[in-house]
Amino acid sequence: MASQLSHLFVSVRDLAATHRFYVELLGLEVLVGGPEGGYLRLGGGGGFHIGFEAIPIAASPTPGIEIVVRVDDVDALYRRLITAGVAVDGPPADQDWGARHIWLNDPTGYRVSVYSAAASVRP
Repeated sequence: MASQLSHLFVSVRDLAATHRFYVELLGLEVLVGGPEGGYLRLGGGGGFHIGFEAIPIAASPTPGIEIVVRVDDVDALYRRLITAGVAVDGPPADQDWGARHIWLNDPTGYRVSVYSAAASVRP
């Protein structure tokens, strides 16, 4: 059997807040566990998985790590995040590489980039 990447594992301070952020606000799918079980694995659309475990003392964001989430409409998500009181670095902006991005931090402080195709390249 060939090796394959399964998922990224990240320690967090508050699994319930992490669940709310990634599942309820960003729309990722719960694949394993839940906020009350100490472990949560998320994914969606057949893409990459990320596992979160509550380790309050060990959890500290690492510079250089960025969690990237693709959505259908980053502008709609931006409005939903702002309405929910989530701090976002700025409004969605088209990037030179053909994507429309926003950047923010998750409840533990990890850097998160959320994007969709730029309007000029959408089908």
